[in-house]
Amino acid sequence: MWGNIFIELLGVRPLDELINPTKRDWVTELYGDPGALLLLAHNILVYRSLFGEVYAVLNLEFGGVDTLYLVKICRIFDCDLSKIYISRAFRSQDTVEILKSLENVRDSTIVLIFPYNYLPQDPAKYHEATRITGIISRISLSNTVILLNTITRFGSRNPEGGSLHHHLVKIILRIAERGEWLIAELIKHPVKSLGEKRIFSKKILSNPLPTTKQRTILEWVANRVREAK
Repeated sequence: MWGNIFIELLGVRPLDELINPTKRDWVTELYGDPGALLLLAHNILVYRSLFGEVYAVLNLEFGGVDTLYLVKICRIFDCDLSKIYISRAFRSQDTVEILKSLENVRDSTIVLIFPYNYLPQDPAKYHEATRITGIISRISLSNTVILLNTITRFGSRNPEGGSLHHHLVKIILRIAERGEWLIAELIKHPVKSLGEKRIFSKKILSNPLPTTKQRTILEWVANRVREAK
């Protein structure tokens, strides 16, 4: 059924090895240590921009995106930064409104960074997550959706968002940071055994290997000539 096709969805080889086989319409989630996820986010944004427009929703009041690092990775992949759009939410209602504005987007990549960050601390109001999950579900019908999520605040190692969210996501990786190393563990997958892991150095993020989607030197020169005209 799946054949031998290897889909590079995230642009980070150890992670793509864990999630394959995959489909582009499956919602994929990475969750765990926030610092590691934000580091990975830069690579994912740049890599996905090779395939079209990328819309990132950042649910942090400040920080989260290192512009200089994003530019560095973009140069390695020879990407077009103008294809990456980043919106910042400052409260839960902002998150909902931004997601609603993306419901008409088609054939793009949607990267949601900490989408449940502004949920109330009161467990009785945790059901508000279902509004966000519902919109994510609709967006995923026409786009590639990648979630970067935190560990739930309610005393378990599960991702934030509740049972409806967990049902929506097809593939889940848990990311842990150990000094200069990252540990990725497969938590959910429709067709693979769970618990498989990859341990890799952060250095491969700042110095990624060339991909098959990169331009040849002739294509690079031709593009620079066109830009100079």
